[in-house]
Amino acid sequence: MGSDRQPLPKSADSHIGYRHLFEGILGRNTADYSIQSAQKHHVRLSLMADRKANIIITVSSIVLSLTLSRLNEPELRLALGTLSFFTLVALVLAILAVLPKYRPMRLKDPDDLPDYFNIMFFAHFSELPKDRFFQLWADALRTDRGVYEILTNDLYSLGLYLARHKFPYLRLSYLFFLTGFVSACVIQAFELLFH
Repeated sequence: MGSDRQPLPKSADSHIGYRHLFEGILGRNTADYSIQSAQKHHVRLSLMADRKANIIITVSSIVLSLTLSRLNEPELRLALGTLSFFTLVALVLAILAVLPKYRPMRLKDPDDLPDYFNIMFFAHFSELPKDRFFQLWADALRTDRGVYEILTNDLYSLGLYLARHKFPYLRLSYLFFLTGFVSACVIQAFELLFH
């Protein structure tokens, strides 16, 4: 099933290139509230993911401490070894979920910004000279469409980070943690029943 959509043309009036899409959208409560609500929602999702990852980090650390201290018991070795392995993987994945993804943007020319440049993100704007930073903000704040462009660009960046970084690691972490417990229980039940 192919898409009949044509790519949106970019405008030359900003580094992002989508300011023309906001032409005619006047600053009003509904537009402001919509963007603000979406941004708050994404921040809440990020905090929730951090809390869930911290739960896995804490529980995995406790489980690892307990299992590693009993690995010398022959009747439990296989089940505890399995549990330890999966718990360790879950722990690493949870740490990766909360580990800040910080790569400073190396700009060759502060006047030639890539379209993914986010003036609201410190790792991007910290590479700019102060006067260029002020100029970009002043340009964006001159019109409602400029404000909406940078806000929606920031919203897109937040969502992209959650979808491509935090949530996949978090999901895998929980899956490994669950798989480890189920596998260890099955192995131990098999050991008890058939040996």
